[in-house]
Amino acid sequence: MDLVTRIRSWMPADLHGSSQPRYQAIADAICEIIDSGQVVIGEKLPPHRVLAGALKVTVGTVSRAYARLEEQGKVMSRVGDGTYVLAKHVPLDTPVFGDEPSEGVLIDLGQNVILPVGQDLALAETLLDISQDAATRLRVLDYQPECGHPWHRSVISKWLQQFGLPPDADRVAITNGAQHALACLFRILTMPGDTILCEALSYPGIVALAQQMRLQLISIDVDEEGLLPEALEQACRAFDSRLLFCVPTLHNPTTATMSQARRQRIVDIARRYHLQIIEDATPAAILSAPPPALASLLPEQVFFVCSLSKSVSPGLRLGMVRAPHAWSGKLAAVIRANCWMATPLTTEIACRWMEDGTLQRLLGAQRHQIAQRQQLARQILPPLPYLTHPDSSHLWLPLPAPWHTPELVTMLRRQQVAIKSGDVFTVGRRASPHAIRLCLSGAANLEQLEQGLRIVARTIADGPDGYIASA
Repeated sequence: MDLVTRIRSWMPADLHGSSQPRYQAIADAICEIIDSGQVVIGEKLPPHRVLAGALKVTVGTVSRAYARLEEQGKVMSRVGDGTYVLAKHVPLDTPVFGDEPSEGVLIDLGQNVILPVGQDLALAETLLDISQDAATRLRVLDYQPECGHPWHRSVISKWLQQFGLPPDADRVAITNGAQHALACLFRILTMPGDTILCEALSYPGIVALAQQMRLQLISIDVDEEGLLPEALEQACRAFDSRLLFCVPTLHNPTTATMSQARRQRIVDIARRYHLQIIEDATPAAILSAPPPALASLLPEQVFFVCSLSKSVSPGLRLGMVRAPHAWSGKLAAVIRANCWMATPLTTEIACRWMEDGTLQRLLGAQRHQIAQRQQLARQILPPLPYLTHPDSSHLWLPLPAPWHTPELVTMLRRQQVAIKSGDVFTVGRRASPHAIRLCLSGAANLEQLEQGLRIVARTIADGPDGYIASA
């Protein structure tokens, strides 16, 4: 049964006699089909004229129906290309962070996961040590200051030196993960209706957070080094925004990393336009020698955020903010109002790992595992022009013509391979790139990863003709 016939079967028996607006009835019918799983992710909806003719309505009615579906996050329209069922729907009441498990597939190249390198054994050993220390047992079970226990803040402050940040425990606030840190910073730095500048491609968690807090994201063009200074300066002139969110190192999804010269240009613009910056360094925690943070160049305007979720363990939920001194009081107040304090036990575990070398050992083992998977990608994917970093667990793959991303997502899912479509990371209503993110850590083992990468490479090389013929 073709899609037009399926849509007609879900329509009211008397569309023209219904009291409901026709465009709404059409939108509701398509929504039911999508929610029931009768269409696959990336499937193209019928052209406006084709569906209008089949339903005996005007083209404008179908256009309004498709626009309604796009507002609901069910579909995505591209001028001159068509309307596609979205790979992901991000409703306002659902927090989405872009790395949830991909269900119904055998080979998962869509999920960024932390590879097991002994975290469980390290946890067991640390918990045993804590259980035998009466003073620590009492401390982690008690209330702490809003920004964290002084010893925890001191340890974290020293660990942040690797980012070029001088130790200053008074600047450090501990949160329940980086997402919690971002929520707290948005709360003290913005009001509903404000605009935030960010990269044109960003991870879905920041989009979901902005939606929840009724903030508007203004996307800034990027290149292979991340934010384009010229585009940032133009946005500063055009929009009444005083806040920039960016990921200058191992950007998700492109893995772009700013050079030192680019970092200097970005902070020069921020200084000139009195622009505050939230710098998310969570992906950079995996690096053995990360580049200097923007916060090291402009400490009184940059809020530095980091966590161990993308490098060691998302379950620890340890986030850290290094804030300008002038904002320490407001940050403490919002943490107190939000959750009173970060969880002392997980913070204690992480700080012990920072102190005794466990963290560095786990990070080194993680990099070793990633290197093996990166080697497979180098062997299988060329000559495809993908972007990555040797220590990144994912890569960004622009698609060659005539591929469109929804087609490839659908074809690979039919072959039991999951990937992340570029539209998942697109900010605002700008055209989504014809690109995919391939995660190297989601596959269960190297053999499964090799199989998945070969399926991706072969499918792209064969072209979309098979998809078009079967659509």
